[in-house]
Amino acid sequence: MRWSSPHPETANLASDEPAAIIAATQGFLTALSTKSRSDFEKHCVRAGGMSLSPPPPTALRFCTIGSFVEHIATLKDAIDERIWDPEVKVHEAGNLAAVWAPFRAKINGVVDHVGVELFVLHKIDGRWKVTGLADSCRLPTVEEMLLE
Repeated sequence: MRWSSPHPETANLASDEPAAIIAATQGFLTALSTKSRSDFEKHCVRAGGMSLSPPPPTALRFCTIGSFVEHIATLKDAIDERIWDPEVKVHEAGNLAAVWAPFRAKINGVVDHVGVELFVLHKIDGRWKVTGLADSCRLPTVEEMLLE
């Protein structure tokens, strides 16, 4: 994990903030796997926004996190989405953060799409929550299809 702190003011942030921010994004991805509305509630704000860029020919889509949660809760497919090498940035006030990370998504055990995700998080009542998400993805290469 890369932790970016471009301003000296952020030196006062707790050193565990990046881990807490990553934990919130991982919690969101775990909720995606469990398809549990209550798991999502712990890690995101349903009124937040999403912009999803699936592989062509599907067009860019926009929705609330809440409508995404409701859609995911109805799916029967097994979803396993993972990020790695996340870059975390935290605003000097310590209440806004972003996580930029490559990802891959397996649907029913098969790598379906890969790309990059951008999580926007806010600290609400002392806890980091996903308030926005954007992605850009494409179909995987043959090598990426073999990823664990």
